[in-house]
Amino acid sequence: MLQRKSALLCMTLAALGLLFLAVCTPCAAMNIEVSDGTLPDSQDEAATITYTIVITGLPKQAEYLEISTDLIPVSDSTLWTVPDTTYVEIEGGEDSLNDQKITLKILEYPDQGITVTCSGRAPSLTSVETVDGVVITKRVEQSTGYIYYHVRALDENGDLLGTAATETFSITIPGEDVFKERLNAVSDTDMRAIIDDLYSKGLTDEAGDLLDYWEAPKESTVSLTMTAIVAIVLMIIGLVVGVIFGQVRARNMQDFEDDYRGR
Repeated sequence: MLQRKSALLCMTLAALGLLFLAVCTPCAAMNIEVSDGTLPDSQDEAATITYTIVITGLPKQAEYLEISTDLIPVSDSTLWTVPDTTYVEIEGGEDSLNDQKITLKILEYPDQGITVTCSGRAPSLTSVETVDGVVITKRVEQSTGYIYYHVRALDENGDLLGTAATETFSITIPGEDVFKERLNAVSDTDMRAIIDDLYSKGLTDEAGDLLDYWEAPKESTVSLTMTAIVAIVLMIIGLVVGVIFGQVRARNMQDFEDDYRGR
């Protein structure tokens, strides 16, 4: 009797142990492999990007695969391409292939994984507007944390299974690093501040022209700031002299008229 109870207790503990393992064992880690294209840490704004990923290691409970990106569709192709729809079904149909987030219903999990291609362009950080005839370049402050892909495996209720896989990048403005190097090389602190202020206010053409002028060879060693001050002073002197000369000339004309009438 005692042996039977001991055997029953052992079987119960074994069953509970198996149940515990089944519940507590983590889902298989999802793996993303880039099979075509490269995903560098940074991209120029509006750069065209194409990559293909193969998704493996999906948990068996996965019913859906959700994939999103910050890339923007281009006119000559869809943002997403799913080469083989034997094992997945595109939620929303082909019309959703230009959405930045798509959902694939998993019909059957293939041994070779699920392949998806993304082809788009990086967001632009700058935009050009003309205000009262002045060209202004506006900039988006965020330059990091943009998403190549964000992949989530979901169960039948749409809940996340395991851990999402994400690959991010930063965006650079072409020529901006070179411009900043040139700006830092300006020895006149006042002039450097003026150029930087123009650039930060979106007057990039004016800032570039002023920087070009500063870098141009000069016959004199006088700073550009001093030259501008001297030019303003000379202009004021010219105006004063012009006014005085005009008054003298008017007085002389009046004297001439008085003499002419007195004859």
